[in-house]
Amino acid sequence: MNKQHGMTLIGMLFTVIVIIFLGILIMRIFPVYIQHYTVSRSIEAMKKIPESDFSAEPSVNAILLKKKLMNQLYVNGVDIPEKQVAVKPTKPGIYLITVKYQVVKPVVGNMSLLFKFDNAAEVKIGGE
Repeated sequence: MNKQHGMTLIGMLFTVIVIIFLGILIMRIFPVYIQHYTVSRSIEAMKKIPESDFSAEPSVNAILLKKKLMNQLYVNGVDIPEKQVAVKPTKPGIYLITVKYQVVKPVVGNMSLLFKFDNAAEVKIGGE
């Protein structure tokens, strides 16, 4: 008599459950990283604002940069609270933009995924 080879019903069910769980994780993770990429691109877009849009006062420029970044994020469909965005002048004409935020995505029941992001970039007014 030949010995049978293959997967049992329980093994097949376990494999299907693992594949479904991994699919759910991928569907939860992918949009979060797309949003993170959008935030990074929005910060980089601040480097392309013409110098004529700014004033000589650094505090006014910091507020202007923050408002422009918040508008850019809003246009791109990213909902980050304004308090998570900081713009600080570091040198004359150079500003440090920092965006710190968290995203919590529920997976199943009381299990959730927590993503912490900390984006920072120096922006020189009127050029890259």
